Amino acid sequence: MRSGSTAATTTTTTTTTTTKPPSHNQTPTPKSILTLLLLLTAPYMLWKLLCLITGSSIPMMVVISESMAPAFHRGDIIFLWNRSKLVNVGDIPVVWFKSQPLPMVHRAVQVFGEGVVQHILTKGDNNYIDDVGLYPPGRSWVRRDEVVGVVKGYLPSLGWLTIAANEMPWLRGMGVVFACLIGMVSN
Repeated sequence: MRSGSTAATTTTTTTTTTTKPPSHNQTPTPKSILTLLLLLTAPYMLWKLLCLITGSSIPMMVVISESMAPAFHRGDIIFLWNRSKLVNVGDIPVVWFKSQPLPMVHRAVQVFGEGVVQHILTKGDNNYIDDVGLYPPGRSWVRRDEVVGVVKGYLPSLGWLTIAANEMPWLRGMGVVFACLIGMVSN
């Protein structure tokens, strides 16, 4: 060894950490389960809230015919209100007979009686005759309790997606596939 020199030794340590690849079989957390439940139930809760506010079992619906043109056209979304005790001439009640699969949206052209019992004659704005032929056999009027709501507003043409989904079932299938793909990509 030489005089005046010092020998130094350096030691280098390296630590390596290994990371596991992300696992696709993770157990869902309570938070993720609650989020999924909220997403699945929110539309139903919103619908029920609208039912409660409007007093109608059907707070909105899509017009599927041109019988009320020019007031409403096929594909318009109509909003109903069922908190009024009486239907007046000129109102547009939505009538749903228990024996019919779909409701009828036509204007009240005559109203008979007041109070508990009210009878209503309806007619589509675009029709030449009243609706007696559309009522249950032997009837020439609609009862107030058959009215699920009176139209209070509408959005033009926004209901076409619903009509398309009902008339083209393959479109509904495409929507389900699209939703599944979005769900897989987000994970």
